Amino acid sequence: MTDRNHLLSPCKNLEENLVLFHYGDLPNPERMALEQHLLGCVNCTGYLKDLGALLPLTIKADDPPETFWMDYSRELRHKIDSAREKRFWPLKFGTFFQLRLLPAFGAFAILALALTFTFGKGLWQGRDVPRDDEALMEVLPMAENLEFFKTMDVLDNLDVLEFMGNQRGPA
Repeated sequence: MTDRNHLLSPCKNLEENLVLFHYGDLPNPERMALEQHLLGCVNCTGYLKDLGALLPLTIKADDPPETFWMDYSRELRHKIDSAREKRFWPLKFGTFFQLRLLPAFGAFAILALALTFTFGKGLWQGRDVPRDDEALMEVLPMAENLEFFKTMDVLDNLDVLEFMGNQRGPA
């Protein structure tokens, strides 16, 4: 192989043919012409030599070590076992409704409905106020502030008296 810093480059129009020649896939007339060319071209001959050294490295098998396969097998077994343990959720839910437990669930449902209708009756009743009480509810806030409103009336009257006094002129 040539120096790594200075690799020989082949003739541009023959690069593809050199790869095919290396693998033995070049048709006979072109192969003969390329063999003649290689006798006189140092660059193409060096490139073909580099191909012979590099291309086998690209197809070299990369077999993992035995420990890799053992770990892979162990992990795969664990995943399969965990998948078997995980059951479909409706199947898990179906265990609650076995025939022997059906009367217990029925009794529980009836008890829950009875308690709901008994104790929920007061919660569901409307809180409508009778019409007579509505009028009282409207007046109640004003009655609580009655003293305030009386003071306001006096102040209104005071404003009227001051206005009337200003119209008479100075005494």
